[in-house]
Amino acid sequence: MPQSSVAHLSEEQLEQYLLQQVSEAAAAAVEEHLLVCEHCQTQLEELELFTKTFRSVAPILAREDALEDRGGVMDWLRRQFRNPLPALAFGAAAALVLVMAPMAWRGSPVTGPVATLELQAVRAATVPEAPVGRPLLFRLDLSGLTPAASYRAELAKDDGETVLTRSLAPSGAHTILELAEGLPAGRYWLRLYGPDHAEPVREFGFGVR
Repeated sequence: MPQSSVAHLSEEQLEQYLLQQVSEAAAAAVEEHLLVCEHCQTQLEELELFTKTFRSVAPILAREDALEDRGGVMDWLRRQFRNPLPALAFGAAAALVLVMAPMAWRGSPVTGPVATLELQAVRAATVPEAPVGRPLLFRLDLSGLTPAASYRAELAKDDGETVLTRSLAPSGAHTILELAEGLPAGRYWLRLYGPDHAEPVREFGFGVR
């Protein structure tokens, strides 16, 4: 039968067939059509490649709440690419992978043994340093401070941007701050605030590299 006389399958039909969301009779009809229609064969192959690519990105998007409010991967794709050209969409998917990959790296826990950093009340001659890309455990010296039930810790970059704020309980003459996600390279300040203090009662500087 000439290709021009074949009524092509719709994108929705191909999608449902690809996701195995059709009955056996409908699947058989699609397969019979694919035997004689090279156009739909190509569309199915490109849709399959397109779907696989986006499924690899979906966990990243889900962490950013990009899919939960959009009804799933395929519904989101359909809204983004009305009447898509699958080859062009695949290129967009590849670009999205490149854009989202750094976000995935920042949001994923780092691996390796925990590095412990002792931060003392008395400033040392050299700035303490922590390794980049490792979980970190800070032991903060509380000696000389008025005892308190808890302290507020504020971690900031050298440019003043706050990285995190956390409540810490004392343990003897120290308190512990754990960072399972580690820190990027740079210079940081770790400040401790007492329950009734607007200004830090202690400040520690350290580097990560």
